[in-house]
Amino acid sequence: LESYKGLADNSLISTATIGAINVIATMFAVILMDIYGRRTLILWSSGGMFLSCVFIVLSLLGYFSNSITLLAINAYVFFFAIGLGPIPWLIIAEMFDAKYVPTAMSVAFQLNWACNFAVGLAFPYMIKHLQEFSFGPFAVVLLLTFFFAMCYLPETQGSTPEELMETLVKKNSSKVYHNLNKEEPYASTMDIEWRMAMEQVKEEE
Repeated sequence: LESYKGLADNSLISTATIGAINVIATMFAVILMDIYGRRTLILWSSGGMFLSCVFIVLSLLGYFSNSITLLAINAYVFFFAIGLGPIPWLIIAEMFDAKYVPTAMSVAFQLNWACNFAVGLAFPYMIKHLQEFSFGPFAVVLLLTFFFAMCYLPETQGSTPEELMETLVKKNSSKVYHNLNKEEPYASTMDIEWRMAMEQVKEEE
């Protein structure tokens, strides 16, 4: 693809630069995550990566120079390293009870590497068919991630799993289940509806 030519003629320097940015940004993340919280860094990260994708696409379309493209790519790496890179693993560890953390981590790792594998396979075809818009799908996913974090992701810093559960319950308190037996807090919605249906049948009889 002509648009990608000349962006990074020396692959060794490019790899070293991106690696250095990744290390520096991760060090910033270690400091910032306890100051601003996990949720805030996720918002900064997804928002910054989204804007970086927009600038990359616009640069490839010819609206900006190649130097802006390189700057946007490095910014993309930086924003990934301060949020979406390290923070999700910390959120998993804080969101679940200790006995569930290994299982949750295992599922998250498998999903993460499956997505990495899928992106690695699909990206050459995205470049071939989408050309200058090959970063468009990533921008869409990042925008959805931003709104998901803003609307649904709780702040896990300094909270126990029980406190997080209580916060989520209060946030979704508009969903009311009638005839809920408080002695059985883990009863599913299907069980509750089944009992209500059976009670109605008994009343009709």
